[in-house]
Amino acid sequence: MTMPSSYGSAGASARARYRTLQTADRTRRLLVLLAVAIIAGGLVAWLSTVWLGLIVTVLSCLIILVRQRRTHTPAAAWRKGAAGERATARRLRTLELAGYTVLHDLAIPHSNANIDHLVIGPTGVFVIDSKKWHRRTTVRAAAGTLWIGRTPIDKIVRPVLFEARRTGEVLSQATGRRIEVTAVIAVHGSRLPRFRVITARGATLLRAARLVGWITRHPHRYDTVEVSTLTSTATTHLQPYTQAPDLTDPQESFG
Repeated sequence: MTMPSSYGSAGASARARYRTLQTADRTRRLLVLLAVAIIAGGLVAWLSTVWLGLIVTVLSCLIILVRQRRTHTPAAAWRKGAAGERATARRLRTLELAGYTVLHDLAIPHSNANIDHLVIGPTGVFVIDSKKWHRRTTVRAAAGTLWIGRTPIDKIVRPVLFEARRTGEVLSQATGRRIEVTAVIAVHGSRLPRFRVITARGATLLRAARLVGWITRHPHRYDTVEVSTLTSTATTHLQPYTQAPDLTDPQESFG
């Protein structure tokens, strides 16, 4: 069986979106600095001396630069998301030696959504969404639901459930048989305190470090020929996501 190990690039669309937003942010920041320099310098120079105006201008620009670096921006969120996807991809490489196919950053037909990682192997088909959260992100139960930080778990798992369902529909229609796809969220950063594996609405959330072992411990469902057929079907109907969607609040921004 020929494995398309180079099919798709982990975090490609997130990196592209980051570069676009970063360029826009850089332009905006330069304009802000220019406006501050003109206003502060001109005002102080008019009230006192040119030298004092220059000093105040430099100090004002430095303060603005520090505040901008500390501000959470959409560009930074996409950069963090891309880093999480690449980290997950590195962990998934070991699966290819065990008869699995691992595909990255795939487009879902008729949707702006994308699949971070698609794993096809003897133990089934898995759609994996990568999350890179702050190490102090908390997991707690309150008000009848589970919360990841300040976000209810339903909001976290909803996108990956949609991606898994659509992937299953595409593969099932193309193969003429029902293909079940498991939705998984691989978390980097947060230690997920008091929980080893979290299941919510049919999706599984776990530490990225446990992902490979969790996948391989599932019962075998497909033989080598079936894995090859599913791989061929996936690469035919799920193309690499070559254009980032127009989103300003990416899922990667949480945490």
